Amino acid sequence: MKILELPINNYYLKSSITFFREKFKKRFDFIRKKKFLFIEISNFLNNCINNSKNTYIFCAGNSIIAKNILSNKIYVQEIDEKYKIKHNDNIFYRDEVSHEEIASCDTIIIADIEHQANPTSNLIKLSQMANDDTKIIVLSKNMIWMMLIKILKFFFDFSPLKNNFLPSSYLNNLFTTCNLEVIRNEKIIALPVKVPMLTNFVNKLFRLPLLNLFCLKNITVLKKVNQDFKKKNNLGVSFIVPCKNEEDNIRLFEKEISLSNRNYEYLFGNDNSTDDTSNEIDKLKKKLNENKLIKYDGPGICKSENVYKGIENASGDIIVVYDADLTVSFEDIEFSLDILKSTNADFINCTRMIYPQKDGAMKFFNFIIICTLSIKINRNYGLSVFCNFLLY
Repeated sequence: MKILELPINNYYLKSSITFFREKFKKRFDFIRKKKFLFIEISNFLNNCINNSKNTYIFCAGNSIIAKNILSNKIYVQEIDEKYKIKHNDNIFYRDEVSHEEIASCDTIIIADIEHQANPTSNLIKLSQMANDDTKIIVLSKNMIWMMLIKILKFFFDFSPLKNNFLPSSYLNNLFTTCNLEVIRNEKIIALPVKVPMLTNFVNKLFRLPLLNLFCLKNITVLKKVNQDFKKKNNLGVSFIVPCKNEEDNIRLFEKEISLSNRNYEYLFGNDNSTDDTSNEIDKLKKKLNENKLIKYDGPGICKSENVYKGIENASGDIIVVYDADLTVSFEDIEFSLDILKSTNADFINCTRMIYPQKDGAMKFFNFIIICTLSIKINRNYGLSVFCNFLLY
């Protein structure tokens, strides 16, 4: 078994090793009191990793985050033996990092970067060993909180006084140097004190733009820049088309589908339509019998539930969520698929908001509201394209 050269004595700062070894009781009490913080971090990480098969976590006295991570296997490196607590049966502590185990992981979480002796060297080695599609997630602190915590440590002694100072500008340069690109950056936890109802409300509110500048944690998701994208060319594509009283529009699909790739799969979800939508889908299936067309019954609750059911029945590696009114051209779909297959993107959310609107197409007040919301949630109009394997 090939061992990655990340020995603990050289991997961590000496000051960090000494602190976590000698101040175990204080650190453990701190973790127990702030348990809700680590749970919130774990829950957010689960949104990033989407039930990964194998996860590797590098920790420094904070391996409790592994407890709630959803993954088949979780390998953990901890700074000292005392912190190697077996929270679950799928958690395995490692003193040495093996190439094989790193290569088997689709997610690597670095929760100890401020305690590493050489973050650049460590990150380069990990990125070289990791697979092209592996997500590397780095947990760091906001600049404001970094300075505040440095002061608090003098009084409460919950973390080493000396550790790496890592502002976002340095980290971004570090990621670029290590041949990694940022595919997602989020800020979480504005109120690290447990106050019933208030803490949850404040932490959700401060996820919004500008307010999130005051959040404690930065969570940065990275991927390797130089990948072999050729293997993406053979990925299957499934179209999810939620339908509610779309009988006239269903007929228009015949021309578009007949001119498109024969290997594409189309799933039409009839959501309790009161017109002839269901029969029109059946007619379309008969006319295009050389294409794979599937009709399923939507739950009749809302569009999103219809889409979820379609995804469950889809066989493609790439999912295209497409509105039945065909407002987005199939040429734009092909363009989006090309981007997905030739870049590090896992998700493409399309919008018509960047182009001039036709007169009367949208009320001015609605336009302002949507522009405001889109800063945070990137609301889509007619088309979303993403990798299906992200859902599992």
